[in-house]
Amino acid sequence: GYLTDMSANLYDTQVELLFNGTADLMRRRILSPLKRHIEQMQATTAMDVATPQPVKVLDIACGTGRTLRMIRETLPQAALYGIDLSPAYLRKANQLLSQTAGTLPQLIHANAEQLPYLDGYFEAVTSVFMFHELPAAVRQTVIDEAYRVTKPGGVFIMCDSIQALDSPEL
Repeated sequence: GYLTDMSANLYDTQVELLFNGTADLMRRRILSPLKRHIEQMQATTAMDVATPQPVKVLDIACGTGRTLRMIRETLPQAALYGIDLSPAYLRKANQLLSQTAGTLPQLIHANAEQLPYLDGYFEAVTSVFMFHELPAAVRQTVIDEAYRVTKPGGVFIMCDSIQALDSPEL
């Protein structure tokens, strides 16, 4: 049922309840290191480029778009991209992101095991609350893909949570 419209409509409320109202606080933990890295990268390359291009940031398993919304507020000039396995969640993300001003991220239905982007395309890649959902054998594949699409010197930031019932071995 994770890929349904019903699941997409309930997800944010369920996650907030699961984390006792701290899910957005957990999501925001990626913002400071992301912004710091982008600012450092831009300061380093500012003299090398006459017309700087927007920084490209990918959110893997973007779900309902809450993390992308936070990234857009933090880095309003960034070109944002999101992928998710669920078309229903992508519809919900588009709905959420359309409610506030700003350029809409490019949202694509895709599997994180085979990201549909060129090597080194993004300055930054993020992922929030995905890895605990993946089978153990798939986690490394997704990490490898994230690094493949991240430019040399770029950054991959993830935030996740493990509940005892999700992965007792962890």
